[in-house]
Amino acid sequence: MAHYVKRAAPLDREARLRGTSVYFPNRAVPMLPEELSNGICSLNPHVDRLVMSAIMEMDETGKMVRSDFAPGVIRSTERMTYTNVFKVLEGDPEMNERYASLVDGFRRMKELALLLNRRRGERGSIDFDLPERVIEFDEQGQMRGVVRSVRNIAHRIIEEFMLAANESVAQYLDKRGIGSLHRVHEKPDPKRVLEFEELAQAFGHSLGVDDLAERRVVVRHGQMAAARASRSRQGRTRQMTVSLPAAEEVDIRPQHYQRLTEKIAGKPEERILSYLMLRSLKQARYAPDPLGHFALATQEYAHFTSPIRRYPDLIVHRMLKWALENPSAQGSPFLKARSDARKQREEPQEGIGPYRRVELQKIASESSEAERRADMAERELMDWKTAQFMESHLGEEYDALIISVQKFGFFVELLDIFIEGLVSIDRLEEFTGQRCLYRERDHAIVAEPHRQSRGASKKYVFRIGDRIRVRAERIDPMRHRVEFAPL
Repeated sequence: MAHYVKRAAPLDREARLRGTSVYFPNRAVPMLPEELSNGICSLNPHVDRLVMSAIMEMDETGKMVRSDFAPGVIRSTERMTYTNVFKVLEGDPEMNERYASLVDGFRRMKELALLLNRRRGERGSIDFDLPERVIEFDEQGQMRGVVRSVRNIAHRIIEEFMLAANESVAQYLDKRGIGSLHRVHEKPDPKRVLEFEELAQAFGHSLGVDDLAERRVVVRHGQMAAARASRSRQGRTRQMTVSLPAAEEVDIRPQHYQRLTEKIAGKPEERILSYLMLRSLKQARYAPDPLGHFALATQEYAHFTSPIRRYPDLIVHRMLKWALENPSAQGSPFLKARSDARKQREEPQEGIGPYRRVELQKIASESSEAERRADMAERELMDWKTAQFMESHLGEEYDALIISVQKFGFFVELLDIFIEGLVSIDRLEEFTGQRCLYRERDHAIVAEPHRQSRGASKKYVFRIGDRIRVRAERIDPMRHRVEFAPL
């Protein structure tokens, strides 16, 4: 790809502006022209294609013992799908006969992928494996359903091989002191970890972080009206407080998250806690320095495998190509230089190579923003499509799971179809006939009987993880959001 897209050429400027390809339910907006992305740079079967290869040798435990990088030519044998590879590995007679010459290779790939995955797990890498929404279309292009994406061992094979290649390239460039773009994922904020811990404890679980204690801080000039104030007189006010971690630095490690994901695997609360764990983490981004990748439990990581659809990968390809063309060029290894700079409070290291650090910083910022923009566009269109789908299902009833509780209501996820929506607090009050309030200490909505009501009233408490029966009531046209009523 770096051969065809020259630095600072019009094609490169447009690719940098887009930053990434954007994928919608029934079409894609590519970062590069289709003549490249689906043509001469696409791995079409039975034709030669130029590639930048990462050639890695692993031992019997999945440990990488050596790696080489080189430009080359590849000729793809078949255009495979995840479904067909999975069928081959599951022993499907038809698929095994159709791809007889490839079966042994697929089995070895599976064996290696499992070794790599086990080795990642041993170092603490986190794998949430959360499903994504997939819209199904009929032959006429009409939506017929919204389902959960399914990942199988074929997806795992590609994922593990790409992770290994990305990490290997990052280590090589860093070791030679060549400035590049890193994919970084920093440690989570202690406050977000504390918030997750409070929710996890409601399910009887904990991250097991030793020094994660809570302290209550009084907000200066902040006051709240006391609950149950009399109508005849103003209620007393109480001081407003917020919960903060007792220590500014918390020894939170990927292993804490990993152990909890293993503990809740297969349990009813797995979906909810995995989602909440993901929310407690920071978003990954691009940076010119190797700041580490928390979720992958690695110090050096870069995006290398997808230069067709991500601009940072194209930059890494250019860096690797420059490194191979200048084999004697050697700068200070980044991790050692960064550690020394922290001790001496020096400026970050300026690496060698075709890009200066200031430009890499700008590209990193632009690419991170482009990624957020693409994610938002994909999410908004998916919300619009799912809302459009539910317009023809208003009035229907569903079983749902409460996945988030807010002051204005709670969000549910339907069990039969992969749709999310809001049950507003107004609808809850209509349903219960009582005043509904958000209870901060356990992130729940509780119903309180009105003062004029007599006799015992049924107590309602709505918490994350509760199952509830709902009816699709309306579509919010501004937010493209489905709104439900409790039953």
